[in-house]
Amino acid sequence: MKKLSFKQIFSNITSLCVSFTFLLIAFLFIGSTVYAQEKIVSVATLDDYSPYCFPKSSKKSFKELIPPGSDSVNLQGYSWDILRESFHIQGYTIRLTVYPWKRAVYDTKTGAEDVIFPTIKNPQREGDFYFSKESVDQVNFLVYVPLDSTIEWSGLSSLEGLTIGQIAGWDLGKTWSGNGKIKKDSITKIIQGFKMLDMKRIDGFAGYEINFDYALKSERWQTQYKKLPSFDASIEYVAGAKTNLKIPSILNDFDLGKRKIIENKTFELISKKWGVNSFVGNK
Repeated sequence: MKKLSFKQIFSNITSLCVSFTFLLIAFLFIGSTVYAQEKIVSVATLDDYSPYCFPKSSKKSFKELIPPGSDSVNLQGYSWDILRESFHIQGYTIRLTVYPWKRAVYDTKTGAEDVIFPTIKNPQREGDFYFSKESVDQVNFLVYVPLDSTIEWSGLSSLEGLTIGQIAGWDLGKTWSGNGKIKKDSITKIIQGFKMLDMKRIDGFAGYEINFDYALKSERWQTQYKKLPSFDASIEYVAGAKTNLKIPSILNDFDLGKRKIIENKTFELISKKWGVNSFVGNK
């Protein structure tokens, strides 16, 4: 066997080092390119808002990473399906966090989360957040009363002097918030409010029709109360803090994705799945 000279050995080692360095640089370049192309949006939502978004089990707060084509192990609901499909069709992986609502709002406002949903526009929120143009759902506001209630409806003035329950943190519109003659009792959970109505601790319970109907149906209580006519309605959106520079691009991508799932009929299938009217549009 022919012996290699020191010069040849050194030359071979140098070639190997150059080749290894080239491969390492190529690997790092490809890896960084893939990473740069990966789109991730962090999303916060609340833990009890059926049928729009609610846990599949008793687990209330959790975090998940959900790539395109996958669904949450823990979260379900109409608005969740709309948001997930809209971001996924745009290539986003969703980093989902479910919190009590106040925590979700705080973390989005401070930039710990990119966006929050579903949320109604109001002057206070519009000072802090940008909103999507496309909606995730629509809500009607009304008051539930006992079957034997003697309230004669002529608008919210019919409730003045009465004690009406409302879910803490839920926006019921300007007309409701501007009426200071109604005694408003803050309540934590939907079923708790109806129990208070049964015990006559409140005269009525104001809230969102689809959410309340879903809760009553789950308890098989849907025939125990009557609904007064709707006094207002609103649309809910995806929102992100104005201090977060990524938000305009993220919301634009959501809007594009929502329009795509309307075109490919995914939106219609979601509406049928949850028994929600296919409301298309923005406000």
